[in-house]
Amino acid sequence: AHAMQGDGEVAGHTTDVAAEAVVRVEVVKGLKLEGPLLLPPEEDLPPLAKPWRKDEWEELKRYARELGVELEESAPVQVIGSGPTINEAAERGFARASKLFGMSVEEVRNRVTITGAVEVGRLPGIVQVSIQVPLRILEKLGLADIVVKHYGLPY
Repeated sequence: AHAMQGDGEVAGHTTDVAAEAVVRVEVVKGLKLEGPLLLPPEEDLPPLAKPWRKDEWEELKRYARELGVELEESAPVQVIGSGPTINEAAERGFARASKLFGMSVEEVRNRVTITGAVEVGRLPGIVQVSIQVPLRILEKLGLADIVVKHYGLPY
């Protein structure tokens, strides 16, 4: 386990200690992943990827009614990208998200730009691609209930 680590693990190592961990696993039958999918604690999400609080969501609904628009219920997910360089890792992360969520790579890039982030996980080439994914897509994948419960979403 890591006793302490800077963001990005740039030297390729950390200060390690012995540890025991308890892991809870939920199996989603039929879900085909080409790489890891993470639901980090809310405090570890980048600012734009954080889920809506109940009071924020209620205010957004009120404002949407005034404007006559519909809101899209969504939830944060992280897809891991890997490659020999940071750029290639990011591209693979976008491609994995595109395939998994049934979106074009361009849509993934736009959603990451507006509702997420690309963060260096480890040099030379591991990134975490954070993205808010529409709940309707997560429902089709069998992930919506897990994500809604994990983040205590208001919808």
